[in-house]
Amino acid sequence: MGNLDVSACKEWFSVAYVEALAYAAGYAVTVVHVDHFGVDLEIRDRALRVDVQMKCMNESDVRGDHISYDLDTRTYNLLSDPGRNVPAYLFVVEVPEAKNDWVLSSSEGIHLRRCGYYAKMSALEPTANKATKAVRVARENRLTIKSLDRLMREARGEL
Repeated sequence: MGNLDVSACKEWFSVAYVEALAYAAGYAVTVVHVDHFGVDLEIRDRALRVDVQMKCMNESDVRGDHISYDLDTRTYNLLSDPGRNVPAYLFVVEVPEAKNDWVLSSSEGIHLRRCGYYAKMSALEPTANKATKAVRVARENRLTIKSLDRLMREARGEL
């Protein structure tokens, strides 16, 4: 196995996870390589887009009906800014602790493990916290082709 730092592996695995869903749903993904405004990915459909902050964590760190993710205050406030004209989401992908278990491959294809979840950041109020703000991500908000399509249709004003 390679020597890439595990945090870099998690970051790019979570991006690949969302890219797989988005392209299967018929949407384009733009990776933002310099994160000046709290956005790692833009999911696009022609002129429409939603902004995404990506995070990845071990499934052993996740318990109960929600994930509590501590987002740095600057990023939190950029994503929850009431002046935003583009919806913003926090996507959290959980992975097994062992990197070898993140992808299962067989003659049938590949299986990315484990699950991704989302929280609509642009629906939250900015915070005055100094360092971090916990974001509650409901496990019922699972990232799927269908849920991603729903987020895009909502951004388009169809829902």
